[in-house]
Amino acid sequence: MVHRESGHDEPRYRYATIADALRAAINRGDFRESGRLPTIEELVERFGASKSTVWKALDVLREERLIEGRRGSGTFVAPGLPGGAAPAEAADEAVASESVPAVTLGPSLDKAFKAPAVTLDVYSMTTEVLANRISDQAQRIQEDRATPAPSSITARLMLPDTRAKLWVPSNVDDPEDPRPLQRLQGILYRSVSQIRQSLFDLQAKNFVPEVTVDVRVVSSIPDFKLYILNGNLALQGLYEITEHDVMWEKTGEVMTIKDAIGLGSASLLHPYRAAADSPPGADALPGPAAGRMGFVERAQKFFDSRWDHLATEADF
Repeated sequence: MVHRESGHDEPRYRYATIADALRAAINRGDFRESGRLPTIEELVERFGASKSTVWKALDVLREERLIEGRRGSGTFVAPGLPGGAAPAEAADEAVASESVPAVTLGPSLDKAFKAPAVTLDVYSMTTEVLANRISDQAQRIQEDRATPAPSSITARLMLPDTRAKLWVPSNVDDPEDPRPLQRLQGILYRSVSQIRQSLFDLQAKNFVPEVTVDVRVVSSIPDFKLYILNGNLALQGLYEITEHDVMWEKTGEVMTIKDAIGLGSASLLHPYRAAADSPPGADALPGPAAGRMGFVERAQKFFDSRWDHLATEADF
């Protein structure tokens, strides 16, 4: 008898639990010997899920740079993860220096969501990882009665406009194929819907009195992802262009696409804290303080300028 892992409580998010289970297996070093994950068919049997659900779970891990697909060979734990283990979470103290360890999104959101008022500005290719971490925060707020819930949560999400002529994602064998952009549109719709549901559910259940989620799109792909949390912490991660296999859910066809994927294992982000920067407005001051605007303030101005002058309302 084949042992099947348990599924997600909500079937439409089942892929997230499959991703969590595989992430935990990587952390334990379960694939240490060969580095190769089970085949799609083996994962379907193990989790009792559809192929499309398994592919979505693998997409999440690929976005986090925990795995990589090798055409004709299968799916493997990404290089640079010793023994198949994901990197440990790093402390969040930050200055603009390479000596500061990179961090992942989850612990930073843990701290940000404990503030009296939460603001979240996001500029990113997708929001799959963010959606899962937001769901984690929503669950914590509902279960943790010892920590006061925020009085307000304001999220602004700036994403690529799939109606525009974006050069990635694209089908390696047929650059004019519309399916990669349609696939990206579906990913954006699902993850944004998950974020909205998680946050507005907190408002509906009277945990957080005021919730705002605004989504806008720009007609280009980002070169990097940017999270600005509560106006005092900026997290930046670079994208690299790579090729990997995905499945077109409507037909089950597997195609190789050129895509923008977070650079670095587990979507590592470079942190910049406002406390390590110059005071706001320093570049407007005369004398030695001039030109010393910190990264967080520059990042906020970067985001606001595109939000106000380039971005348009999303249709999802």
